[in-house]
Amino acid sequence: MIDPMTAASFSTFKDNDLEALRRIVGPNNVSTEEAELLVHAMDAFPGDPVKPDVVVWPDTAGQVSEIAQYANIHRLPIVPRGAGSSLSGNVVPAYRGIVLSLRKLNKIIQIRPRDLQVVVQPGVVYDEMNARLKPYNLFFPPNPGSFSVCTIGGMVANNASGMGAVKYGVTREYVLKLQVVLPDGNIINSGSNAFKSSTGYDLVGLFVGSEGTLGIITKITLKLKALPIATKTALAYFNSISDTTDTVSDMIGSGLSPASLEFLDHETILAINKSEGLGLSEQAAMLLTEFHGTQESTTYELNRATEICKKHNVAEFHVAKDETERAKLWAGRKGAYAALLRSSANTIVGDVVVPPSKITEMVHQTYEIADKNNVKVACFGHSGDGNVHPNVMADKADKQLWDRALRTNARVGRARYRP
Repeated sequence: MIDPMTAASFSTFKDNDLEALRRIVGPNNVSTEEAELLVHAMDAFPGDPVKPDVVVWPDTAGQVSEIAQYANIHRLPIVPRGAGSSLSGNVVPAYRGIVLSLRKLNKIIQIRPRDLQVVVQPGVVYDEMNARLKPYNLFFPPNPGSFSVCTIGGMVANNASGMGAVKYGVTREYVLKLQVVLPDGNIINSGSNAFKSSTGYDLVGLFVGSEGTLGIITKITLKLKALPIATKTALAYFNSISDTTDTVSDMIGSGLSPASLEFLDHETILAINKSEGLGLSEQAAMLLTEFHGTQESTTYELNRATEICKKHNVAEFHVAKDETERAKLWAGRKGAYAALLRSSANTIVGDVVVPPSKITEMVHQTYEIADKNNVKVACFGHSGDGNVHPNVMADKADKQLWDRALRTNARVGRARYRP
């Protein structure tokens, strides 16, 4: 929402501002073309676009610093941007001004296999970085749904998590050092190459998750993990959402350490089958479970998980026998958001986190809210850490339906769950 007082504090973008930016980054790295402005007017959230005045593509931290300094002096708003894959509307240039794209800051600067570290620029794509790390038997574990396009800078700015968070945690736990351009153009370096530090303020932790509001990240040092020796993957179908919640609580409470516990509800399964033709069993809920470790540890954990699923009335249970079958089991979960987009003109993806034991209550409240507003909703997410994505499906062309969808999304986000 635009704040009139904030808007009044900014200056109007002028021709001399455009010339100044061209001098800093070169004319080929500045654009006011209509197509570029539209592309950078919004992210993956289906909200209303706002065109910036200009898009710039710096390729050094020094250029980012000069742009920030100029904008600070001349009171021009800046919105730093990565891949634009965010689903929350947080890179929309609400006050126009400058969209500062970091896509050309895309170098992997150094891989330090003995220290389990990598140094990268913010425009490096997640999947491409992990491909470069694979020969060293290393990987960066946070695994968001936009893994094929999202950038490391965007992941750090949003403290991204994803499908491996239940075992490996979120991005914040892997960021060791940051180079950041402050709003006045000053460049600071914070953090350490040491894995452990207990002195001074945690400036790195402050910048992670700040969504570009405190500064523009231009260099990142990440801690890495060794690739697992063995992986075991299984798919379980249940006749009720509560059975999946009870299964997840029992798995974690029994001492198992799943790498993923992914949940899809009936509506999501229907959309995936219609879109991808995967032939998933159209039960009330589906739970995808994966274990990482040694052959011995993953075999033990999978056997225990099977017993726990049976205890909680599992309807069907499938184990991947090889990497090909594993990819097939994952195809439904990884294609969930795309499938819902194909089944609805516009989909608002929520992001709600509750204690894992409250997932059933949260999902059923979501269904009730959607029913009251006469809109369709589908839920999927990360059961292991209580992170569920309620997807409100609507069509912006139908203004009344879209208004009801927005109300539903807002109400779901404000819902409270009993402790």
